[in-house]
Amino acid sequence: MGRKKLLRLAVVTAVMLLGFGIYSSEKAMLTDERQLTVNAQDMSAAAEVPAMMAEKSPTPAKETAPDKKAPAGETAVLKPEPEGNADAVKSASQKTSNGQGAAPHKQGVKRVALTFDDGPDKKYTPLILDELKKREVKATFFVVGIQVAKYGDVLKRITAEGHAIGNHSWDHADLTKRTPEQVAEQIGKTDNAIHKALGTGTDLFRPPYGAADDKVKKAAAAAHRHLVQWTVDTRDWAGTTPEEMLEKVKKQTKPDGIILMHCFGGKNGKLDNTVEALPKMIDYLKEEGYTFVTVPELLAEQV
Repeated sequence: MGRKKLLRLAVVTAVMLLGFGIYSSEKAMLTDERQLTVNAQDMSAAAEVPAMMAEKSPTPAKETAPDKKAPAGETAVLKPEPEGNADAVKSASQKTSNGQGAAPHKQGVKRVALTFDDGPDKKYTPLILDELKKREVKATFFVVGIQVAKYGDVLKRITAEGHAIGNHSWDHADLTKRTPEQVAEQIGKTDNAIHKALGTGTDLFRPPYGAADDKVKKAAAAAHRHLVQWTVDTRDWAGTTPEEMLEKVKKQTKPDGIILMHCFGGKNGKLDNTVEALPKMIDYLKEEGYTFVTVPELLAEQV
């Protein structure tokens, strides 16, 4: 083979080798690029996993107010017991008479206490106070801390006209779903708001929705409070008609009874039914021989 042919073969071989090298390099680069793409997709998929798990994981249910305000037969009044004495608290909570609270201590005296929850406010609380004043009846108002902070002047009117005040928590939370520390805070913050507005406090406490487990009862006992429930629920908060409210009172009221109504809130924020039913309710109970008392007065007679 001539020198020229050998030289030409060498050049062709070198070109072929160079082309193969470039191809291999490009292939490797392509492989790396694809691998990066796959890795990126895997990372993206991995990043989505927590979100998917979060969607599938059950989320805490939003707290809702129980439809029923208190179970039948719930204690009307719970006296304060020594702190931490769960048995004593339980024993006191069982002192009922067919779900109607303690029996009257004075023969022939039929007493009843009207109570109003969730206020004060600027609309319905004054209207209710007007009706009570017209008929010379004293009642007990279980107030919510955030409302007290807004309407301290209305709270002052309540006490100025001879009505009693009770603590009804800070923001109407279901306290059975709170920690003991949070329950104590709900009571304490409301106490502070009441004291700021009035310069005095209260030894009455009514848990929102009437929901009182051992934890809530212990908190009330630790704060030296009378835990007050009710014996008649008018269900005014549910939009019950004045006629139906009056019928409930006629059927369910017994001596030493505690009637539950509201002075703020209600269905669609309306309590016109309460304002309308109240005078009829008072007139009926007076005709039946009932004497209207505040919860503190009722408690004093039960000692």
